Amino acid sequence: MKKNFALLAAALITGLWAAPASAMEQYVSGNVGMSWVNDIKDGAVRYSLDDGTTVLGAIGIRCPQRDCRLEAEIGYQTTGMNTVTSRFGPSEYRGDVHVWSLLANGYYNIYDGKGFKPYLTAGLGAARVKFDNLRFAGYSNGYSEHETAFAYQVGAGVAVPISPGVKIDARYRYFSTADFRMDDGYDTHFASNSLLLGLRISL
Repeated sequence: MKKNFALLAAALITGLWAAPASAMEQYVSGNVGMSWVNDIKDGAVRYSLDDGTTVLGAIGIRCPQRDCRLEAEIGYQTTGMNTVTSRFGPSEYRGDVHVWSLLANGYYNIYDGKGFKPYLTAGLGAARVKFDNLRFAGYSNGYSEHETAFAYQVGAGVAVPISPGVKIDARYRYFSTADFRMDDGYDTHFASNSLLLGLRISL
C-alpha cells in the first residue's frame, strides 16, 4: 500500500509535465512559515504538539489561458511533542515529528489583473511521517517509527508582483494525510494549518 501511494504521487507529477510546457510560462517557487499541528490520536491516547515549521519548494507552469497553474511540490514540516493525555491524565512527553511530502498541485487565479492576485489551491500526493525518539519527559531513550500515506492540501493566497517575473507569495495552507496504521496497531493521521510567505520566480 505504501508503494502504491508513492507511485500515485510520481504518476501525478509525471502527468503534470506531459503537457507542452515549452509553450507555457514556467516558474520556481519557495515558501516558509509557521504551522499549527492538530493533536495526534493513537487509540485512547492523544498527543499534543508544539507549533512547527513548514518549508515548500516547487516547479510549475502557467496555463495558456493564464487563470490556472500546475506544479510539482516537495514539502517538509517539523514539530515536537509536548504532552500525552491518557485515561490517567496529561503527562509531559518529548519527541520530534518530521513530514516529507510530494504533491501535484493546481491553482486557480481568482483575479489576474494588476496588483494583488488572489488564488485558490488544492493538491494530491503522498507523505512520509516520521516519529523520532518519542519518550516521556526525563527519559533519554525513546522509540521511532515512520509511515507513508496518501496526502492532500487545500488553501488560498495572494501574489504581489515586485518586479518583472518576480512575485511575493503569501498563503494559508491546510495539509493532511489519510489514516495510517502505527506499529501499535492503531490508526491515526497528521494534519496541520500553515501561514507561509515566499517568492515565485519566472524562468
